[in-house]
Amino acid sequence: VTTLTVSAHKFHGPKGIGALLVRRHTKLRPLFLGGQQQQAKRPGTEPVPLVVGMAKALEWSLQHLEANRVKLLDLRARFLGYLRANADPVILNGPDEGGLPHALNLSFPGCQADALLMSLDLAGVACSTGSACSSGSLLPSPVLAAMHITGDRLNSAMRFSLSPLLSGAEVDEAACRIAQCVKQLRHAQIEAY
Repeated sequence: VTTLTVSAHKFHGPKGIGALLVRRHTKLRPLFLGGQQQQAKRPGTEPVPLVVGMAKALEWSLQHLEANRVKLLDLRARFLGYLRANADPVILNGPDEGGLPHALNLSFPGCQADALLMSLDLAGVACSTGSACSSGSLLPSPVLAAMHITGDRLNSAMRFSLSPLLSGAEVDEAACRIAQCVKQLRHAQIEAY
């Protein structure tokens, strides 16, 4: 890896701060000119409270890494199990085991992703139709397309993220709201024909 960017909010740190890790002897040109801060790579004063917040969040995350992984696997199984029991058919786009414990990409055949996204937003469930780096896009995921996922499965795909700070009850409530929205959209689809 030559360069790696890290955003603090991805591990419960403050928004607005990140880090750039650069392999030794890698030459970088500054994008902005003006100051000699950060080895003349970026002008401006570092936001000390955000830096400290990021460091503390990273420290906490590393101390609880294994416990968080175990909890996330449990929450993931609980979430997916509820949806499979109450919103079937549900297709997991990825492996049942061995995937990231905090992230699920699910397809809900019979539901258009954009309609489901709006319905879930109104129901208080935060999710997206693509990766975090493509948030706001209503286009089908290019990653899923590269996995040769097509048609209704591609056009009904949603991404959900879990946090170790969530309780089982919160995950159950989110899954219940998702199942209700899926059922309503599928019912509306049937009635439209």
